[in-house]
Amino acid sequence: MPKNFHVDVEAYDVIRGYRADDSYFSFAQDFISGAISYPQLTAAMRLGKLGEQIVVKSRRAFSRLKFISAKEAVREDWLDAKESRDSSARRGYFDVRKTPYRLEDISIQQIIQERIVPGDPRL
Repeated sequence: MPKNFHVDVEAYDVIRGYRADDSYFSFAQDFISGAISYPQLTAAMRLGKLGEQIVVKSRRAFSRLKFISAKEAVREDWLDAKESRDSSARRGYFDVRKTPYRLEDISIQQIIQERIVPGDPRL
C-alpha cells in the first residue's frame, strides 16, 4: 500500500500535534469508517479546545529544556476541566455530524480509490 500521507519524523527533534484524546480518536474512527467526510473531520478536530501535545524525541532537544517551575495539578481541577472540554467537543461533534454530506466533500473512500496525495486542492 502506498504511503501517500506518511510523515517521516526521523529528522525532527520536537513534534507538536493533536493530543491523544478519546474524542479525537472517535472523530478519526468515524472518518476512517466513512461516517463523516474530510471537511467534517477537519471541523471536528477543532472542537472543544481539546489541546495539543508536544513530544521531545531527541537528546539534543531534551538537553535544551530548562526547568523553570512546577505547579501541583490538583486531580479535581484537572479532571473537571478535561471533562468539560470533552463534553463540549462531543456536543459540537453532533452538530458537525448533522451537517449535510455535500457531493463535493471528499471521503476516505475517494482518497483511497482516487489515490489522492497531499497537496490535492480538495484537501
